[in-house]
Amino acid sequence: MKSLILFLKIIIFAIIVFIVILEAIIIVGGRNNYSDDANYIIVLGAKLHGDRPSKSLKYRMDIALEKMKQYPNTILIATGGQGNDEKIPEAIAIKNYFLKNGVDGSRIMVEDKSTNTNENFKFARKLIDKKGNIKINVVSNKYHIYRAKILAGRNGFEPYGLPAKTPKSVFLKSYLRESLALVKSFIIDK
Repeated sequence: MKSLILFLKIIIFAIIVFIVILEAIIIVGGRNNYSDDANYIIVLGAKLHGDRPSKSLKYRMDIALEKMKQYPNTILIATGGQGNDEKIPEAIAIKNYFLKNGVDGSRIMVEDKSTNTNENFKFARKLIDKKGNIKINVVSNKYHIYRAKILAGRNGFEPYGLPAKTPKSVFLKSYLRESLALVKSFIIDK
């Protein structure tokens, strides 16, 4: 019985260490390394409340809007499909926000069919009619940047990160969930 308890303690300790290492990778990998010469900014979709952006999505759009105003030749790719409880696709909500804030519609591309981060990039890549790696700035919340850049790279992009802050109300949940998503992406998302 004592050896079983010791074995369980070792397993629990190993799991905790593994999660701490993943969290450190996520935190370090979420830094801002925005590229001034990228032609595209991809804003990854996030939860809508009906047709209104969640705080997470609002923070993403706000930081991307600053760069869209600063770099008038940059093209925005709004991504995200429509969840069961959403009135419109996330990408349409993103597009509407930028139009309302003065960004010309000719500078906005829409990818509104995706259901996850890997599909965001896979479908966005099909929108761009160019061969080879394409330099992009990925906009998401800080906890999501590391994995997003990995998936962007797997889909033919040269990714740079522009992290938005994470709402305090979902901070812990987002980082813990992201560690599981990171493991899933290493195993499944190709």
